[in-house]
Amino acid sequence: MLTLSKPAATALTDVRSQQGIPDGAMLRVAPAEGGEQGISLGFVDEPMEGDQTDTVHGLPICVAPEVADALDGAKIDVQDPSTDSTGPTHLVIVPADD
Repeated sequence: MLTLSKPAATALTDVRSQQGIPDGAMLRVAPAEGGEQGISLGFVDEPMEGDQTDTVHGLPICVAPEVADALDGAKIDVQDPSTDSTGPTHLVIVPADD
């Protein structure tokens, strides 16, 4: 299953709080909307049918079945600050080790 680094979980928990989203809301990882390639991240009250669920570093997450296999073993992490030390936090997907 997809996982999160501790810094990514902290950053996402901070975003949830700053946006006034309830503490119990789950991070949902799903296919990008509108037929675009990629994934979308958002907060939901409960998982959708078929979602994989877990709690990582205190943040509940759910992963849509459409992207679960492709992201299995991958990790959401914070972009290396040496790459971009100014501006907002950027999240990246680190692929699973082959």
